[in-house]
Amino acid sequence: MLPAKQSSIFQPPILLLPSIVKILLLFLALLATLAPGAAQPTRPKPAARPITNIPQLTDSITRIMRREHIPGLMLAIVSPDPAERFVGGLGLSDVEHKTPVTANTLFRIGSVTKTFVAVGLMQLVEQGKLSLNDEVRKLAPEIPIDNPWEATDPVRVVHVLEHTAGFDDMHFNHVYNSTPTDPRGAAAVQVFRKELRCRWRPGERMSYSNPGYEVAGYLLEKLSGMPYEQYLSQHLLRPLGMPDATAELRPASNPNLKLAQGYKYEDGQYQRLKLLPIYAGPAGSMSASAADMDLWVRFFLHDFRAPDGKPLLRPESLREIETAHSPLEARAGLAAGYGLANMAMSTKGNALFRGHGGGIDGFRSTFAYNRELGRGFALSNNGDQSTSSIDKVVREFLLRQAPAPPAPAAAPALDAAAVAPYLGHYQNVSPRNQLMGLSDYLLGDEQLVQRGNLLLLQPLLGQADTLVPAGGLTFRSPRARLASTVLTHDHDGHRMLVTSGGYLQEASATWWWVRPALFALSLLLLVTASVAGLVWLVYAVRRLVPRSQVLPRVLPLLATAALIATFAALASLARHMWHAGSLGPETVLLSLSPIVAAVFSLAGLLLTLRYFSRFRSRTVAWYLLFTYGALGWLIVALGTYGWLSLRLWGV
Repeated sequence: MLPAKQSSIFQPPILLLPSIVKILLLFLALLATLAPGAAQPTRPKPAARPITNIPQLTDSITRIMRREHIPGLMLAIVSPDPAERFVGGLGLSDVEHKTPVTANTLFRIGSVTKTFVAVGLMQLVEQGKLSLNDEVRKLAPEIPIDNPWEATDPVRVVHVLEHTAGFDDMHFNHVYNSTPTDPRGAAAVQVFRKELRCRWRPGERMSYSNPGYEVAGYLLEKLSGMPYEQYLSQHLLRPLGMPDATAELRPASNPNLKLAQGYKYEDGQYQRLKLLPIYAGPAGSMSASAADMDLWVRFFLHDFRAPDGKPLLRPESLREIETAHSPLEARAGLAAGYGLANMAMSTKGNALFRGHGGGIDGFRSTFAYNRELGRGFALSNNGDQSTSSIDKVVREFLLRQAPAPPAPAAAPALDAAAVAPYLGHYQNVSPRNQLMGLSDYLLGDEQLVQRGNLLLLQPLLGQADTLVPAGGLTFRSPRARLASTVLTHDHDGHRMLVTSGGYLQEASATWWWVRPALFALSLLLLVTASVAGLVWLVYAVRRLVPRSQVLPRVLPLLATAALIATFAALASLARHMWHAGSLGPETVLLSLSPIVAAVFSLAGLLLTLRYFSRFRSRTVAWYLLFTYGALGWLIVALGTYGWLSLRLWGV
């Protein structure tokens, strides 16, 4: 659930590497680049043989599947040329039983489900039952939206479809449903009551939120008078003649469905994954076969007409679906944003494909099309692997005879006077998950600087992004044809730098270095205090430390251990997301360890202050105070981003 650099697929809201690991990796990478070494000559790779027919294409894909440990793949390729068409499967849908993938094998396609829900709602728009600008609260006041800007900027239907309402993404315990029953209707929306809080003014920033599509699915249900999966079946799947597709939450429990088994490759073998239902059904419950997705691709290529020629939507609605309406970048003139469950899938190659990606444990999927060329494809693998390598091969095959686009025009001269007010430091203000904002907070801001006719967006650590002028205050990456970055203002007058990776707001140019410096100092103090704590613990056992000073000296070690336990539990839960929602070691550790760290830190600080005058070495006393200050700052940061209020069992 990633637009461009964000997730555009349905996937658990797994955090990136913890901040401490990220900064260490970046530091090691920096050391590696500075290390002396002899330059090694590189041999040019032999040119790959061009793929000119379907057998060569499937052979190439099969090699990728072996290399990337993908057991099975469903594939549909649509083209005006009959020789380029393919509807079928490769590999195995069930490794243990050696069951091959066929054209009718179902794969869980995750967030590609959103494209069906968006089309369904557009059908209701055409019927006059709602409009994209309708306020959600007026359509369904029972939806628990917490919007501090309700009086001036209510959440509208278009906002939930474009992920611009400002909602948080799914919390860990709201991803997979390990209980035997599924909440439906308004009860299903209530599961996400904590996520449905607008973190910024609705309609300004696109931040991928699966709970928003739970709201969209509920609107589809309420205004159509039937469950969303029944509506999709009756008004889309059956009219299109899709033979296998279903939006059932529990397809694995239906013996009549030929559902592929999902796997993850670990320890040299395929591990079967549990095919659990999800809470946010309208965001990712659809299962479909190659035969189904062949028809779905054709539906978009043929202006929303069914195979019998009957229009299920007007062509004008297709243009609405492909258009970004509300966020800052759309208002500033960028055309490459996320529409109504529809986005640019690749800005490279001879032509642009639109569509959506999908991911759910055990499966990764792509749906993509180009209406101008009449070509498109859909695929899904059951190996829990990225589809990018296979996507690239299929796109290149479909575009091998497409006319090359005109070379990008020479970059216009940079309007230095217009850009000058925007130069400086920026902070990320649109984390997909609120918990994830901690990393950006600790690692510091990014700096926008001018270099000749170019702009550079430089993070504190790592490589800068180069921005090429594309006219006015819009910019593109050096190898892209479309502008994807714009300098603009938000409603409150803050300068904003909107990129494909998120929304950056102007920040202080004076104090930008304070947070990363404090973070680095805090890490140093925690590491040294932990080592010292072990030594002092030995001394305490040997009674070489006064009893009153034992806890002040040892508690930094215990608080640090609690923080390490937090991220260890997070890493384990990320691999077993279905454990979230139930009482277990991972959920207990992740919920309680930050609080334990806070208690140890506060207790240690109070004891150090109480016995400060009794320390023989004032250096040790001050060192402990600084250490507890560092712990306190980290605990406050954790609390600010929600880490002290986690409760991961139940919903």
